[in-house]
Amino acid sequence: MPTSPSPTTSSSSSTDDLQHILRVDAVSDATWDALRHTAVQHRHDGTLHAGAASGSSLGLVFMNPSLRTRTSMEGAAAHLGARHTTLVPGNGSWALEWEPGAVMDGEAAEHVREAIGVLSRYHDALGVRVFASGTDYGADAQDTLIRTVAEHATVPVINLESAWAHPCQGLADAALLTERYGDALADKTFVLSWAPHPKPLPMAVPNTALRTAARCGMDVTVARPDTHALDPGVMAEAEALAETQGGSVSATSDQAAAAEGADVVYAKSWGGPLVYENPKAESEARAARSDWRITADLMARTRNGAFLHCLPVRRNVVVDDAVLDGPHAAHLDQAEYRLHAQKALLQYVWSL
Repeated sequence: MPTSPSPTTSSSSSTDDLQHILRVDAVSDATWDALRHTAVQHRHDGTLHAGAASGSSLGLVFMNPSLRTRTSMEGAAAHLGARHTTLVPGNGSWALEWEPGAVMDGEAAEHVREAIGVLSRYHDALGVRVFASGTDYGADAQDTLIRTVAEHATVPVINLESAWAHPCQGLADAALLTERYGDALADKTFVLSWAPHPKPLPMAVPNTALRTAARCGMDVTVARPDTHALDPGVMAEAEALAETQGGSVSATSDQAAAAEGADVVYAKSWGGPLVYENPKAESEARAARSDWRITADLMARTRNGAFLHCLPVRRNVVVDDAVLDGPHAAHLDQAEYRLHAQKALLQYVWSL
């Protein structure tokens, strides 16, 4: 299994003081607690800080599709009184070149250096969604693309999902857990369960769900087939986070045992490191594990546990209708919290 290099940091002193939000552990414990509680306040007070960012501007850049992230960020900006611009490079704006020193004689008409430089001059913060290569493990594990954006930005950058992280989803998940269970999360059990899918999906969400639950001090179990273990570096980081908060992190290939007495089952598909090493073997292993679908019988093993999924979700492939439409389902509340969490994040980067 490949190992992940340590994340790189920007070498630009002009951006070192900016508060970029690239991962859920990008901020202090005190700020993290304030953000998740502010998100809960936003859910219960539809007028909280309305218009507070009047005169501010948010630039949104999406390199791949989005439903929740795009609409919730646009809605968050509107609630705070900020204007926004949403761009999809290659679809209404120029396709971007990422390589330093590239001879740009191909399809890409603009380099990310100029694109982010210009957008930084037009806006007071940028939200950017990039993509996992699925082929270059080192670059994906270092989150090279989103870090390149942050390096060239002169305003705060919020990661709207990258190869390795999805902090907006993580904060929304933390806020939902806080509302549901209060601050006493250290005695709660959280199962991150791999699930089947027709495609080998990136590891940004599972990495973030793991870190989020660990940072909340929960006892976290990653349930996955042996072929789909998460990156050992990410597991080690999560273990260290959990230890500081009174929680724990473990892994198992026994999904049913992991669900026994759980408070939360968070389902997510991912390709895992194997997709970089041997895509054919990963595809065969994934196709052979349809039995990892989340069923009502599995949820019945929990302690009246909440079912979570970041969405979009493939019904009756990842999870049964009986779960999504049943009493354990909390995925729509989870999705709603994207809006409230992102209001809190924008308040933070704009110091409102």
